[in-house]
Amino acid sequence: NPSDPKVPAKELFGRAPTPANLQARAIGFYSKGCLAGGIALPVNGPTWQVMRLSRNRNWGHPELVQMLERLAAKAPKVGWNGLLVGDMAQARGGPMMTGHASHQVGLDADIWLTPMPDRELTRLEREEMSATNVVRDDWLDVDTKLWTPAHFQIIRAAAQDPKVERILVNPAIKKALCREAGND
Repeated sequence: NPSDPKVPAKELFGRAPTPANLQARAIGFYSKGCLAGGIALPVNGPTWQVMRLSRNRNWGHPELVQMLERLAAKAPKVGWNGLLVGDMAQARGGPMMTGHASHQVGLDADIWLTPMPDRELTRLEREEMSATNVVRDDWLDVDTKLWTPAHFQIIRAAAQDPKVERILVNPAIKKALCREAGND
């Protein structure tokens, strides 16, 4: 019963399968808000695949979805096969049943640092596959066996998009990015 005051907001937002039929806007803050008029990133695109389909977390503000499509289109040009897109927002944003405190307003997305395979992943693979951890076991730098110039280039391509405000990465990845960027 959605009118029951004992029902947590995360359950109400988590159960909404479709967006609020309103003009698109982010309401509140990344960790305390909701999304009106969100749209879904299609689960498959020419250069992206959405992961964890059972979560229904491939929703975002239209500008976020457009930015992800632009970044995915650039991916092959910088040596990255395509994007594996993790969590975005729920259909109406808001708090999630599990996982993130952020992603509530449809303006942020998780991009895996795992290159997209040359084939479409199955639903089961999208649920069970883990993202690649490119950070060394001591958390002080990237693992040079896993980190490639393409990792740098795809993050750089995202950072150069005028709609991107910030990119959050592990400090070891930031260290590698700064080292590789040199004076740029």
